[in-house]
Amino acid sequence: MNDQAGPELPDNNRHALRRVARGLRKASLATSLAASPDGRPYVSLVTVAFDHDLSPILLLSRLADHTRNLLADPRAALLLDGTEGHANPQTGPRVTLVGTAVEDDEPRLKARFLALHPGAALYAGFADFSIWRLRLERAHFVAGFGRAVWFDAPLVPEAEAMAACEAALVAEVNAGRAGDDGLLLGIDADGCDLAAAAGILRLAFSCPVDGEARARGVLAGIIPVSRGLSTR
Repeated sequence: MNDQAGPELPDNNRHALRRVARGLRKASLATSLAASPDGRPYVSLVTVAFDHDLSPILLLSRLADHTRNLLADPRAALLLDGTEGHANPQTGPRVTLVGTAVEDDEPRLKARFLALHPGAALYAGFADFSIWRLRLERAHFVAGFGRAVWFDAPLVPEAEAMAACEAALVAEVNAGRAGDDGLLLGIDADGCDLAAAAGILRLAFSCPVDGEARARGVLAGIIPVSRGLSTR
């Protein structure tokens, strides 16, 4: 029985891993329980966004157990579950990201998180909340039986080039727009995020883009012509 749900993943495991992770906005966060003398594992639900290099971005409260755990031991892992819609979840894709969590007050990271989780703006400014980033060390990709592979970081060689051109592309695409519907929220090597009436729409690229010229060409093909994006 063929148990596939959603679009077919790329054959390239690294690209498939990135597509699965970026398409999800919640994850299970594993930390070491600070209240336990032997550091027993603790797992909690978190919302997540991703930086260009696939580093997870989290908005965490110091009142939460998982944050207390990270302050005592910053080692952590995130499970991103892409198996929804599969009759047998074991045949579906999932990604585990392993690394060290650090507080990071770079405004760009907060903006990137809030673009995908606008409701969090209600409490993002509270004194006990701060942005954390998981410095990636390794990643494990599983996509059904017989397809499981580990990767060492870095995972996205195109990250630096895309970070350099993202702001200009977003500003150009959104120029003159009235209202939020259809706004380009962000673009990375693997796809882009758009504001839509039903929520946030993730559009995955057929293959990664590695800079402004290629990103511009791909965006011109998926953004309505009326938006006036040039392919120069």
